[in-house]
Amino acid sequence: MYKFLIISYFLLLLNCNGTNTRSFIFNYEVSILPTDDKKLELWIPYPNSNEVQTIKNIKIDADGLNYSIELEKKHNNKYLYFFSLNGTDIEKNIKLSFEVTRKEHQNINYANVDPKNYLSSASMVPVGSIFDKIIKENKLSNQNMRGIYDYVLNGMHYGKPTDDQNSKNYKYIHGGKNPKTGQEWLPSNITYGLKKMTKDQLVKSQNNDAKYAYGNGNSIYACDIGVGNCTDYHSYFMSLSRTLKIPSRFHMGFPIPNGDEGKVKGYHCWADYYIKGEGWYPVDISEADKDPSKVEYFFGTVDESRVEMMVGRDFILKNYEQGEVNLFIYPILEINDNKSNKFKKSFSYKNIQN
Repeated sequence: MYKFLIISYFLLLLNCNGTNTRSFIFNYEVSILPTDDKKLELWIPYPNSNEVQTIKNIKIDADGLNYSIELEKKHNNKYLYFFSLNGTDIEKNIKLSFEVTRKEHQNINYANVDPKNYLSSASMVPVGSIFDKIIKENKLSNQNMRGIYDYVLNGMHYGKPTDDQNSKNYKYIHGGKNPKTGQEWLPSNITYGLKKMTKDQLVKSQNNDAKYAYGNGNSIYACDIGVGNCTDYHSYFMSLSRTLKIPSRFHMGFPIPNGDEGKVKGYHCWADYYIKGEGWYPVDISEADKDPSKVEYFFGTVDESRVEMMVGRDFILKNYEQGEVNLFIYPILEINDNKSNKFKKSFSYKNIQN
């Protein structure tokens, strides 16, 4: 009986430390429209195995295009680079497929990751200045990372402001409700961000040309406006953490829905922070905001229903003519060295039964 209790205790302990796993096939597909014999270049992310996910059986269908697997040296990511000097006069269908086994996890000591590389500013994630002021006024501390998590959680609201009635994001401004809470995504009776924007001002505040809008991972925008998606929550968290000399990283990938197979609508991102002697603790603040029942869980734990594609920000990609890439999860296409949207993308998954 005593041995049984000991074994049961350790099984419970292991479960609390995150031992759930999920195995699935992930498909990343891109259809490039004809380029009229103009030079074609395409970049897409390529997954890595690490301590929390195993990637195997990678298959690449380039549909006749030349390609190479490249190393992004700043953060040790990999990516695929496709090219054709003469472009294509027919649609090209590219598919990256691979098997994933992903672990639910808490703090992890990752090999070959130097925390000192994750303390400085990124283009959209500055350190100091307004964040020093926020830290001082709100008495935030590097001895209380939960305080930073809670500050971002309470200061941000999940939403993608737009007046475009044809957009799936129209719901956020115009009465749509969070299915987890039954409450409006963006109520009218409060103000948003440090600039205390009214709901009616949120759409006018968006400036994509200057990357001062939701979805750019701009932490100045996040603290000013207080409405955004996962990129904005976690960039805000990173600016505060790094200002307090706590290394923090940005992770980008895809959420895997419940069910055996299906489409994946779009990307997801999260962050982690480093405590010496303990490792990297994950946080997923935007998911905690969408589902308040998981506020405790997502401080220090992330689930197994996701796949990571890239870590970091400001990527330098081979032969890319537009400079550093702020966020890299969707395909990037250039035609004759000019960025182009002449492609379609889709993502899907299928569970692997163990």
